[in-house]
Amino acid sequence: MDSLLPRDKDEFISCLETLKELEKSEFETYSVVKNPETGEHYLRYFLSHINLSEGGRRDDYDHFLPIDSDDVLGYMFGEQAYRFPENWRTSYLRSGNDNRLIPFDPSENYDLEEEAAAELAMLEQLEQFKQQWADSENLSAEEKEKLTKEYFAALDKILKQP
Repeated sequence: MDSLLPRDKDEFISCLETLKELEKSEFETYSVVKNPETGEHYLRYFLSHINLSEGGRRDDYDHFLPIDSDDVLGYMFGEQAYRFPENWRTSYLRSGNDNRLIPFDPSENYDLEEEAAAELAMLEQLEQFKQQWADSENLSAEEKEKLTKEYFAALDKILKQP
């Protein structure tokens, strides 16, 4: 059976047995689980999110990362990192607000580090600009225009970095 086919969440979970709970908090749980019928092992990440915009409704999400039987012991004895999302680099099943588990491939997000660094640099430039603008009460219109041009030049420089 292909471990990454869409499926009914409740039916899938009812077939699993927990081999070891790795970590548990009020909102997150990590565990190693197994489907005894198929022999498939998964690293399970359970997240409970309080949706404040919906009056404090609690939304529960499940993620199941298929793992090789060779890796099971590594997780169970703390020799392998398991935190989500940094250690979930291969396809896995995840739930939404309905009762389905669907496959998700995180590889499309691997190369976003450069974009994230650029965003942070742009935010830093914006904060500097805002501070300079606040301090520029006594500047002339030409000096304020120069300050604005320098800000946009700094943004252009960030965007052109490889």
